[in-house]
Order: sequence, then C-alpha cells, then structure tokens
Amino acid sequence: MSDNKIVVYVKKFSYENLKRGEKKKAETQNGRALLKEAVFREYGIDTNDLKIEKGEHGKPYFSDRKDIFFNISHSGDYAAAAVGNVPLGVDVQVMSRVGESVIGKLCNDDEKRFLNESEDRGKAFIILWSLKESFVKATGDGMSFPMKNINFKMDNFKGEKEGGFSNRHGTFHVRDCGEYALAACALSESAEFLVIDF
Repeated sequence: MSDNKIVVYVKKFSYENLKRGEKKKAETQNGRALLKEAVFREYGIDTNDLKIEKGEHGKPYFSDRKDIFFNISHSGDYAAAAVGNVPLGVDVQVMSRVGESVIGKLCNDDEKRFLNESEDRGKAFIILWSLKESFVKATGDGMSFPMKNINFKMDNFKGEKEGGFSNRHGTFHVRDCGEYALAACALSESAEFLVIDF
C-alpha cells in the first residue's frame, strides 16, 4: 500500500430476525470480518496472526504491526473498515432524526450555519456527526474530545467531498450515500482515500 493511502471497505449485512443482543454480536463479528478482508487485500496479512490492543481511550491497534492503522464502524445494516499507513478513523451512520439539543451541544457556529443553509438539515447533521466521529476515532481521543473544537470545511457539499480541517492537521473524505453517511479522517494533510463497496 502506498504512503498516506486510506482504503475504506463498506458492506451491507442482513440482521433480519435477530434480537438486539444477537444483532450487536453479529455487528461486531461482521466488522471484524470486514477488517480481516481489508488487511488481507491491502497488506497480504491474516489478522489472526496479529495481536490487537487498545489505547488509553479504547482505540484498537495492532501491537505487533504499528505501521498498519485501522478502524471499524457499524450502523444499521452497514459496516465499514478502514486501513492505512497513517492514523485514521472511519464512521458510518444511517440517516435518522436528530433533536435540536444534540445539534446545539455538538456543532460550532460555522457548522450551524452550514446546517441552516442545507436543503435537509437532519441529513446534513448526520454527515457532520459522521465526520466528527471519524475524527475523534483517528486521534484516539474518543468522546473525551470536545466536539465543537473541530471544524470541517464543508461549503458547497454535494454528495461527496474531500478536504481539510480549518483548525486542525489532517484530511477527510465524506459521502452522502442516501441511506447512510460515510466519513473517514486521516491525521495526514496528504492522505488519499479509496472507498470500496461490497
């Protein structure tokens, strides 16, 4: 894999007739299977041969291959797994309704302006939320990071966008897939993104 290339694998699964606990377990298994596929395709390595540990805020990493960064996400029937040679995060979010109080807590003034100018405010928020999630997963800070403190350059968003953060180091890729939003962040200003749908 070339330097600063982030590859995101996305797949839709069926969880029909599964109870909540069974669905959660299946989501975890499917996310890990997708990661295994991604690592094998991109690096030719079987993840069964790699040890996974967790950082201070719970971010997983391969302790014996610190040159391979990865992240997994799932929402609804979708799972995403991203791999690359720089710190990264990925998030998939099915489109859903969001309360105004959540928007007030998580969005800064520039983002609220973006939401207000959007055709579909709820969908625009899910896209921003997915970006924020992928960022805090990339940094490894998780939800301890103050979400209002990251600002994405989102002017003229039309379905898919790549860009940088206006107040942080890194790049992002986001796409509106209709039923869900997909976002990936890399802590590199020259990252290139490739999305592969199964």
